[in-house]
Amino acid sequence: MPIRVTILGRDTKTVEYRPGMRVADILKELGLLSTEYVAVKNGRVVSEEEELSENDEVTLVPVVSGG
Repeated sequence: MPIRVTILGRDTKTVEYRPGMRVADILKELGLLSTEYVAVKNGRVVSEEEELSENDEVTLVPVVSGG
């Protein structure tokens, strides 16, 4: 089953679910750095160590910094 991943401001992708998969695995598969995105799983902010389930929806929100 796929996991729908929305990269805010960019696009939406699907990643094939694997048992034991974590947010960090999605970031790695998409070639993204965990320091550059905040993960939101099913409407709740989660860490990159959060384990995923089939049919989860993940939104990756870019981190903005500056002054």
